[in-house]
Amino acid sequence: MAMTSSIPKTSRALIDMQTPRMRFRPFRIISCLALVTAMSVACTRSYPMGRLSVRVQDANGAPVAGVAADLYKVMQSGEVYWRASRTDSDGLAVFGGPAGVIEGRYVIRVTLMPWQKLSPGESKDRDLTLKAGNDTVVIFRVVPRLPVRLPSRASD
Repeated sequence: MAMTSSIPKTSRALIDMQTPRMRFRPFRIISCLALVTAMSVACTRSYPMGRLSVRVQDANGAPVAGVAADLYKVMQSGEVYWRASRTDSDGLAVFGGPAGVIEGRYVIRVTLMPWQKLSPGESKDRDLTLKAGNDTVVIFRVVPRLPVRLPSRASD
């Protein structure tokens, strides 16, 4: 005699709901395999790439660190925020790392520190077209903003 026969029907239904059932579902397995295959093909697709970086220098040609550089991709609908970087101790900000960025039209916008301003004739936005295989460096020149006001420090 089975042990389940002594359990009331309502309790048996509750136990059956809590017991996981392992059923072979070929459609789910095939769907998962198709999804994984499609994702791996999309991830390995090759795009035409180029290298793009920003160099910020002072009036003497010395590198300027800490300048924010934003990259916007120009689309038919307008500019789309694409990447962000900040200049290092060599005054260089690289977009996209070693792989670079997809070829196309871009706008680079720099944001300086409060004590800096762009050299006369410089614009904070640069429009450019990057081609596959190019290694493009866009140079911005800055000068100190005078007079420099330092924030007051609160007494300890």
